[in-house]
Amino acid sequence: MLKKISLQFISIVFVCLVSCDNEPYEGEIITEDNTCQSAIASTIGAALDFGTATDDNYSILCEVYKGALQRQIDACGDEDGSLQMIIDQLGTCELENPCDDAIAASEIARITYEAAVGNAFEIACNTYKEALENQIVICGDDGTLQSLIDELNDCEPEEVVEVVGTWKLVSWNTDELRDLDNDGIVTNNYLDDIDCYDNETILFNPDGTGTMFLRSTAEFTFTPNDGPEGGEDFFVVCTDISEDRDFTWTETINSVMLSFNDGTSLGLFKNGNLYTAINDAFYASSTVDDSVITERITFVYEKL
Repeated sequence: MLKKISLQFISIVFVCLVSCDNEPYEGEIITEDNTCQSAIASTIGAALDFGTATDDNYSILCEVYKGALQRQIDACGDEDGSLQMIIDQLGTCELENPCDDAIAASEIARITYEAAVGNAFEIACNTYKEALENQIVICGDDGTLQSLIDELNDCEPEEVVEVVGTWKLVSWNTDELRDLDNDGIVTNNYLDDIDCYDNETILFNPDGTGTMFLRSTAEFTFTPNDGPEGGEDFFVVCTDISEDRDFTWTETINSVMLSFNDGTSLGLFKNGNLYTAINDAFYASSTVDDSVITERITFVYEKL
């Protein structure tokens, strides 16, 4: 059954099939023969078709997908067993719950879409749209699925900015308007109000390595105003630091993943700039009691 497929394993397979060319590689160079490459291409096509399966063609497309997976195993091997795991969890390809299967098909299509790069992007995007449309027909919709379809637009990829190079932190965007420098003017880009974090950069090297350069840190406090308008007076203490954090990086059409040497990671999304949102990244403590103010911050980096 499709609904029983471990999406974890499917994600691994699609990320490898569609986006491995963008990941750094260390070790011997292995040249795949045409038989293996053809088998991988057939699996991608069968998976995309299976992602839009309907009640009428579910069993047929499921069997085709299983066959493609088996042929890939025969041609390329299956060292970690992930391909065989998918085959096992597809089971007999009998359709039991159309809505559950439509939801799972949309999830498979989403994983494929998010991992797609290059020429595969438009195909994967349209397949994801078709899977969502099929889910609406089978399961109904409260508007959420249609919103996802609308966000995909015409499936033309946005202008791609090459990640390799140096990026500078330019914005701390939040949902709340505040006046951190107490000049009577509020802003939702907190960097506008503080003389800090003005030289934070990220360097992406072509070999899949990079460094995040941290050059300052700030401590925020506030005092509540007793007047009729309320509000707070903020105080900022900025401290210069010099911390270089090395990482390796990989990318998809939509995102960049940084894996730091200390085992932590950071995901950045691409929209012409690079950005990430972190809950409670802004933290200010009261000078008069134990109260605090926290905000979700979207950190925006612009390429130099």
